[in-house]
Amino acid sequence: MTPLFPSILSTRYFELAERLEAFKEAGIDWIHLDVMDGHFVNNISFGPAAIAAIRSRFDFRFDSHLMVSNPQRMVPLFLEAGSDWVSIHLEAVSDPSGLLEIIRAGGAGPGLVINPDTPVEEVFPWLPLLDYVLIMSVFPGYGGQAFIPATIGRVAELKQEIRRQGLTCRIQVDGGINASMSARLRDAGADILVMGTALYNAGDIPAVVKQVSNVFNGDA
Repeated sequence: MTPLFPSILSTRYFELAERLEAFKEAGIDWIHLDVMDGHFVNNISFGPAAIAAIRSRFDFRFDSHLMVSNPQRMVPLFLEAGSDWVSIHLEAVSDPSGLLEIIRAGGAGPGLVINPDTPVEEVFPWLPLLDYVLIMSVFPGYGGQAFIPATIGRVAELKQEIRRQGLTCRIQVDGGINASMSARLRDAGADILVMGTALYNAGDIPAVVKQVSNVFNGDA
């Protein structure tokens, strides 16, 4: 698993196939899908059909981040579409345990997402049910935002709790990330970085993927 998951939210629609080909050539194996419903967040992005469309030409695995107000309805659709991981927002459900069990029973890895203003300790009770926690380093809804520096401390606090509970839950960070932040996020405890705008604007995508991979593999 490469530690860098590209978010296709940043793609211009007519360039999607070209960008996916570039990711493939760079060794990317996972794609991050920012699913927006126009209710939980203002924007609308894409639905489960995007997975089928991409899979018809590429062999990526799919990490579906559901920014939706009705995850109970959307989770089965993204499982059926073939998501490998599915994450739901803790802010959208009062008790996520049932949905997390559905995700795992559907053959996917379950994840929980927390927004920048949600105390990180609110995810602690659910850690034994999770394959990963996604910490948002911007407020969800649109790309191109600046990274919130307090995220570093939130990642470290979550990592400490994961270790205290003796778990193997991964930490994913998403929002305003560029390659130069890789070492700080790794040192804080992150395992996976979701990158959108910075990756798409890079003149040399393979170089960015290699830089981040080297940092997380201890080669830089």
